[in-house]
Amino acid sequence: MLNKLLFLSVGLAFLGSLTARADIYGSAGVGVSLNDGSVTRQQIETAYENSPVYSLAVGYELPIPIIDIRGEIEYLHVQPSVKQGADIRFDGAFANAYVDIPLVPIVDPYIGGGIGYARFDHKNTTALQGMVGIEYEVPIIPFAIGGEYRYMKVNETGGKWDSPSKFHSNIFMIKGRYTF
Repeated sequence: MLNKLLFLSVGLAFLGSLTARADIYGSAGVGVSLNDGSVTRQQIETAYENSPVYSLAVGYELPIPIIDIRGEIEYLHVQPSVKQGADIRFDGAFANAYVDIPLVPIVDPYIGGGIGYARFDHKNTTALQGMVGIEYEVPIIPFAIGGEYRYMKVNETGGKWDSPSKFHSNIFMIKGRYTF
């Protein structure tokens, strides 16, 4: 009984120290997806239309001296449409990594990349993305707001279409990040 209590106490103290270090964060973003690519259905080729994009993520800032590296798991939603009225939807889960480039104390430019598993046009596929952005850290509170550009490529599409389609997207987002 004493060993279990000691083990539980050490475990809770360890979990508490993780959150006390202020390395865990949550973020959300909203923006626009400038979609590129086309699909063919009944011998009619149409392009994907631009659409809103939404993002939710939870991540961890690695405690490495000199360089700031973050890793996160992100949910990304894009719903492009085509002129033929088809219901096309992208829902993906990404594993992302970011490297902050410390130039000025409260403004952090960053670069990042991610790989994910997605459901696009009724088909499971993988997707890749590259990101570049800048964040402003609000003084006193652990909150950062910023802008981000990302290029996303879906590897395989065309679930119910006559021919495989290509889907690439240029995404512009405004993001907020709260560090616990």
